[in-house]
Formats: sequence, structure tokens, C-alpha cells
Amino acid sequence: MILRPMTADEFPAYREIFIKEYADDIASSRGCSEDDALTRATSSIDLTLEQGVNTPQNRLLCIASPAEDTLGYLWLVVSGQTVWISDFYIYPQWRDQGLGAEALELLGNVLMVEGITEIGLRVATQNGAAKHLYEKAGFAVTGFNMSKSLI
Repeated sequence: MILRPMTADEFPAYREIFIKEYADDIASSRGCSEDDALTRATSSIDLTLEQGVNTPQNRLLCIASPAEDTLGYLWLVVSGQTVWISDFYIYPQWRDQGLGAEALELLGNVLMVEGITEIGLRVATQNGAAKHLYEKAGFAVTGFNMSKSLI
């Protein structure tokens, strides 16, 4: 497995996946309509990654097999010695094969060499599989995200 920088040509496909996945998360966790969730997800990525793969302090990576098949994606935000995983996606056909755990281990090794001392992330409450994966990889719960809709 390798982690390599995402190219500008690969970004539109990733953007489409992110919007769908994040919209599903928004709709289920916040109880809003699918259309509203889609609008929020689209706005989120377009505002946050205004320059696509060249957005400062953001690293978009492809998780690839040795044969260069794209297995998934990582979106990282770098702040000093801390990296925040904004998104971690493994294509459905590659899930349940230990590739998520392998990608997290590889990411940790790469980041340690770069001097990064901590990785953070958020897990949706309804995503038990992801929570299990992260706990197995050594992540610990450090708090809870909470929100209140004002609309």
C-alpha cells in the first residue's frame, strides 16, 4: 500500500464521493432533508478546499495498491505538529479486508517521520464500524461534538 498526493485530475471524483458521504452523515445526524444536507456538504468542501489539491494546510492523499489501483482517500489538515483527518474513505469493494487499518498504520508511520506528534478525527455517532477501526488503531475518545440548529 502507498499513500500518494492526489492530483488535480483526481480531485473531482473525490469531491463527488465526499459530498455524497458527508450529505448522508448530515442528513442522518442532524435530521435535515436530503436536499439541505447535499447543499451543506457541497458548500463545506467548496469553501474549505477553495484551491482543490493546492489548498494551504490541507493534504489530499490517494490510498493506492502497489499496482496503483486507488483504494480510497485521505483528507488531512495540518496544524503545527498535529494532523486532523477531515475525511477517510475506502471504496466499498475494498472494505472489510484490513485496508483501513493498514492505511492508518502507514499514515501514522509517515507522519511520525515528518515530526507530527498527534492525529485527531471525528467519528459520526452512527458509524460504529469506523469507531471500532479507530479504537483498534489506538485512537481514544477525547470529547464529544455537539450542535444546536438555529434554523
